[in-house]
Amino acid sequence: MNTTPAVIAIDIGGTKISGALVDPQLQILHQITIPSREGVIGVADPGLVRTHGVITDLLDLAKMHGIEVSQGAAGFPEYVTLDGSLTTRDNIDWQGQPKQEFAEISGFPWIIESDVRCAGTAEARIGAGKDFSDFVYITVSSGISHTHFLGGSAQPGSDGSAIGFGVHELLLEGETRSLESYASGLGIARRYALVSGHDSAHAPEVFAQYDTDNDAHRIVKSAAEILGSEIAKFAWEMRTHYIVIGGGLWLGSDLYRSLVRNAFNRELQVRAHSAQIVEATVADSGVIGAAIYAFDQLV
Repeated sequence: MNTTPAVIAIDIGGTKISGALVDPQLQILHQITIPSREGVIGVADPGLVRTHGVITDLLDLAKMHGIEVSQGAAGFPEYVTLDGSLTTRDNIDWQGQPKQEFAEISGFPWIIESDVRCAGTAEARIGAGKDFSDFVYITVSSGISHTHFLGGSAQPGSDGSAIGFGVHELLLEGETRSLESYASGLGIARRYALVSGHDSAHAPEVFAQYDTDNDAHRIVKSAAEILGSEIAKFAWEMRTHYIVIGGGLWLGSDLYRSLVRNAFNRELQVRAHSAQIVEATVADSGVIGAAIYAFDQLV
């Protein structure tokens, strides 16, 4: 029987898990997307039970449709070493190293990467960054992180931890907070939950109340002001002229993009730096980037 070659690619996020069977042309053959959490408090996917279920379901789909899979890759919103080991548990409640766990479930090897390097690699290879020799990719989603690309390759740093734009600490509202905790999707939702008591409202619901709820307006506006200013400062510090931005929160909200861009442009004028924000273009970039890592391993 003829079989179709493919890899399993998983994008594990703070709000959703997306997994797919992807062919060598980077076309998604089958995809499964589920929530990674119910509320906005705490870490997601305890014990990776939900992710394990996505992998099992994809293996069943591959068998059903005659798809031959011999490699997998997954991106995590955590610090990941050069050998694919997770070193933090800030967003996902993993218990054992997924590189080993996933291999035991599937029977084949896995590449474990930072989710931002996966998404950025998709943009560098086939998306908005493919024509830039030097650019910074930033994801603005449930979290915020970055990767610097030179010559089309992600620069992971000596230990894989060169992704930390979002953990940059600032004095905000009288206390020291990370940029991510203030201006990411989960950050905005959690700030709103503190003043409203609604701990099930995700960022899009907060955005929807921008014109009608004073708390929502203040939280979104202040988040955008800080994020836009910090992106401009980062572009100046990195001496790069191109900032490619993706992520579900960024691409999903015209309001947030507009507010952030305004703050970005104001800060650039102060610093007399000629950088520009470029919109990411690859759909499901986390999944596609993970697939690229998997196929590169097979070469």
